[in-house]
Amino acid sequence: MQTIGYQQPLHTHPHRVPARQQEPVEVSPGVIDMRGGPTQYAFTAEDAAHIVVDNAAKAAEHGTFGVGGALIGPDHEVVAVVQNRVIQNGVVKDPTAHAERQLVDWYFEQVHRGANLPSPEKMALITSLDPCMMCCGASLQAGFHVVIAALDTFAGVNFKGDGKYETLPEGPRQMAKDKFGYVGIEGGRAFQGPQDAPYPNATIPAEVEKRSLDVFTGSLDEVKRQINAAGGGDVKPIDAHELLHGASPEVLGVLRAKDPQALSLRVDPNNPGLDLGQRLVDVATASAKAGNSFDAAALVDPNGNVMMVVGGQESHSPIRTPFMELTRAWASARAEAGPTGAAFLPHIKDCKVVTLMGPGRGATGVMQLGAYGSSVEGPAPASESAHWQYVIPSQTQAELDQEIANLPPLYSQVIKPEMKQVKNEALVRLGQDALRRHAEGV
Repeated sequence: MQTIGYQQPLHTHPHRVPARQQEPVEVSPGVIDMRGGPTQYAFTAEDAAHIVVDNAAKAAEHGTFGVGGALIGPDHEVVAVVQNRVIQNGVVKDPTAHAERQLVDWYFEQVHRGANLPSPEKMALITSLDPCMMCCGASLQAGFHVVIAALDTFAGVNFKGDGKYETLPEGPRQMAKDKFGYVGIEGGRAFQGPQDAPYPNATIPAEVEKRSLDVFTGSLDEVKRQINAAGGGDVKPIDAHELLHGASPEVLGVLRAKDPQALSLRVDPNNPGLDLGQRLVDVATASAKAGNSFDAAALVDPNGNVMMVVGGQESHSPIRTPFMELTRAWASARAEAGPTGAAFLPHIKDCKVVTLMGPGRGATGVMQLGAYGSSVEGPAPASESAHWQYVIPSQTQAELDQEIANLPPLYSQVIKPEMKQVKNEALVRLGQDALRRHAEGV
């Protein structure tokens, strides 16, 4: 039985446990459904901007990013409003809970439950701030028109303000040109976007844009304080394997609630092999049988413990990919485990992410690159291997590296995500064989 310098072997359970699909969880806690009361309308871009900026201010008051959004129907009725909910009750609960991403998942979950909502192309997603890369990809995948009240010159997809979207690969770039509209500012910039936008050639008062920017920038210091308090990079965590020996039953229970096989496998975090590959394939297979993508994502801590392996929930929403589920589940586990758990459950930036499929060049690939950035919120510590490793590429390494280099400054200059294919050739062959069998329906 192979070991990698640990006192205990890689396997802690000799028999493979069948992969179990995660139950769908609430991923849009900041969304308020407006359909149940008197109908509200946003007939003008200024109406819509006031709604989303008001919600941005409410988000900031709760100690999280000051960004708000709204979903507007074809008759300009307000279907839902949303506030950023990354930080809840002073804890980083969901790094993906940006306003736009929440609205996308909320819409598709409602449709999944049988709600009679207009099709995405007939609706508008209004946001108080230029979407980050995660929210850009999520919105494009959804198919909504997107109306933006203020630019973000550091992390926004249109950070240069020229509407060329050079931050995006070719396909999503054209989609953004077709779907994204930036309202004009009285006495400032002109409207930028397609003429079939929900509010074509619209302008809003300069003070509305200023309020949006002030609310957002004013929230950053508090958010950074909370995120830094969450740790990452300073102290190596206690080996979570100790949880199996009774070090903290409560923390182990939190982990096993997310993945019943948590801590059942140990690997070399810099060079995962066939054991982890088989887990990824098993989870991807179960996920696909449940109507989701053939993909899976694993989180490996610095001590080589496989903390969780999850599949996607695309049957509920097309943007609920395995990585999105993984980073949410991990943040939730850390929040639920509290101060005791912090000693065993390191920040995601200190861990390795291993996915069966690598990020592609479409909208969901853009979303996942952005979501990784939103999860780590800063440079990952130096390591001998990439912090995100994938088994099967969805684009060439050169294309992926260039896509990362083209990202807005927050990502390309500060976070600097590194994503590489796994080194183990046998693991790559295992993944390729599994993908071929899946494609053939075997």
